[in-house]
Amino acid sequence: MRMTRSLRAAVCAMAAGAMLAAGVGTASAAPGVTPANVTLNLAPGGSTTIAKTVSTPAIPPKPDIAFLIDTTGSMGGVISNVRTNANTILSNVASAQPDAQFAVAEYRDVSADATSFRVAQNLTGNQTDVTNGINSLVASGGGDIPEDGINGLFQVASGAVGFRPNSTRIVLLIGDAPSHDPSNGHTLAAAISALQAADITVLAFDLSGLNSGGQATAITDATGGQLFSGLNASEVSDTILTALHNLPVTVTHQLRDCDSNLSVSLSPGSRTVTSGDDATFSENVSVGAGAVPGSTVTCKVDFLLNGVLSPGFTETITEHVPKVTPSIATTPSGTAPAGGNVSDTATLTGGYHPTGTVKFELFGPGDTDCSTPIATRTGTVSGSGTAASGNIAAGGVGTYRWVASYSGDDSNNPVTSECGDEQVVVVKATPGITTTPSGSVPAGGVVSDTANLSGGFHPDGQVTFKLYAPGDTDCTTPIATPTGTLFGNGIAVSGDVTIGAAGTYRWTATYNGDDNNNSVTSPCSDEQVTVTPQRLTGRAYGLTAGATLAGLQLVNIARTPDTGPVSTTSTGTTSVPCTATLSGLISAHALCAKVATTEFPGKSVATASIDDTTIGITGIPVISVKTINSSSTTTCAGSTGTTTIAFLKVGNTVVIAEPTTIQPNTTVNVGVVKLVLNEQTSFTTPDKGLTVNAVHVTVDALGLAKTNVVLASSESDIGNCP
Repeated sequence: MRMTRSLRAAVCAMAAGAMLAAGVGTASAAPGVTPANVTLNLAPGGSTTIAKTVSTPAIPPKPDIAFLIDTTGSMGGVISNVRTNANTILSNVASAQPDAQFAVAEYRDVSADATSFRVAQNLTGNQTDVTNGINSLVASGGGDIPEDGINGLFQVASGAVGFRPNSTRIVLLIGDAPSHDPSNGHTLAAAISALQAADITVLAFDLSGLNSGGQATAITDATGGQLFSGLNASEVSDTILTALHNLPVTVTHQLRDCDSNLSVSLSPGSRTVTSGDDATFSENVSVGAGAVPGSTVTCKVDFLLNGVLSPGFTETITEHVPKVTPSIATTPSGTAPAGGNVSDTATLTGGYHPTGTVKFELFGPGDTDCSTPIATRTGTVSGSGTAASGNIAAGGVGTYRWVASYSGDDSNNPVTSECGDEQVVVVKATPGITTTPSGSVPAGGVVSDTANLSGGFHPDGQVTFKLYAPGDTDCTTPIATPTGTLFGNGIAVSGDVTIGAAGTYRWTATYNGDDNNNSVTSPCSDEQVTVTPQRLTGRAYGLTAGATLAGLQLVNIARTPDTGPVSTTSTGTTSVPCTATLSGLISAHALCAKVATTEFPGKSVATASIDDTTIGITGIPVISVKTINSSSTTTCAGSTGTTTIAFLKVGNTVVIAEPTTIQPNTTVNVGVVKLVLNEQTSFTTPDKGLTVNAVHVTVDALGLAKTNVVLASSESDIGNCP
């Protein structure tokens, strides 16, 4: 069947439009995959869907195109048309697909021609060789109407043409008559099976009778090709170009170099479109729950056109797994005393095996905005996600604030605790107080106390010292309350306090506290001071006398009456009975002696008295003495002595006519008699004291009795004075 002129015009117009739509003219999009590069930031377990567009080329990739032309006698015009336009056809295809290769084969009628099939040029990319192959074709021969195209198809599919692996295999079947069936021993079914096995698409160009009996339709339908009918010889080349630009392209995909934590799937699995059209897919990308935060995982998706991967048809998916942001919880140390240690502990949760460090900053009281840290420490994050600041010495009283800042690492973002989340209250410190009292002192001496504060926070201010008398064992009523100011070394002293009577005294020391330190008091009885009493001694007697002449003892009177040596530390009186009368060469009446002591203030008082004393020793003027008294008083301040004499006469000489207080150590000589009145002798050993003799009579003259008489002797002394 031949086309009418009007029908051929319509076909040509449709072909031209198809060529433009297929990108032969102006292409709407460059071949390739869009988007070709996808960058994602999905969290582990997340997914997203991406619209993918695969823009196919006008001609499928890696085309292997075999011309299979009927070269019997009726095909001269067609062959001429193909020869004339061969270069245009080849160049057009190579321009779209530079790796295109071509083959040229012919078939005839086995019943009339010796050679029913020949490969004029096997597959090659050399256009000159292909052109030469086409030019070698000559229309001749042929017997009956059917030719042997089925055999030609079978031969091409069975290896007569060396198609490349993974190529787009196209056979251009050009003829004007149907084929014998079977053809040279090959049936239509066998040829179709061979074509399908070789993955060959047949484009059939019917000049008048190629499709008689539906052979061409059966072949093109079975191979996914197309039948162009009703053509004349001049239209063959243009129709070939049109056909090559409108081939079916099946787009599939394959994954390559994909990380195990990145899953990619496309829907549908494949699309078949006309070459030059877009194939669209819905691409789902999922990130596995085990993806490491902060890592980068990739996957490549190759889009295959008819099973062939061409440059520009690979998508690269880059997934930057976001770092996780852990939570930071902090545990500051508890209440601390001023100057004590504070610390902080940070615990990270919800992160991905966090490593790195935590910076701890401590802010002082009043810095409620956490502006200026007073101390900074760094702790290393342990395997359990904790870090510790270590101890930092706090300052004075107030509310301190910690801020903990995690540095982050390859998988975890930095995170910082809020100002005010971690408050540490620093309270007043309670210092320790130790005291050192002065040593033992005699009664009436001075004592003192020294307080030493330790463990507080730079304590200043004052210490109140209290001294308690003996017997106040509960430290109830102080007898002195001196105050001392603390020095920079934490020491305060009471100063001297004059003590009283002997006994055990007790100090307490009370630190009064300051803004950063509590008051503290030393315990009662921790500071005892022993005060020793004075040693009180003395002796008194009425008279002692001795007189010798030429070796003869005339008088020998021991101390009469005599208190004897007195030594005590307490208040008391030692006296002896007064001697009423003493007779002999020396006579006297009412001889008395006494020693009285006072514990505190320490005092020793010795007194002696005699009435009507007469000293009548042969050869010596008679000495007459009326009432005489002597006293000796000693305190720690010193000693004093007194003597009073009512009347004193030596022989006929009246020395004292009326009661008189005698000045110390008054010496009177009457003839051979020497009188020392109110004789006072001080001494310092073993204790300090004073001996007072009211009258000391001595005679030391040749031929006379050697005489030594002491009347009314008093001695007082005191030891252990401050």
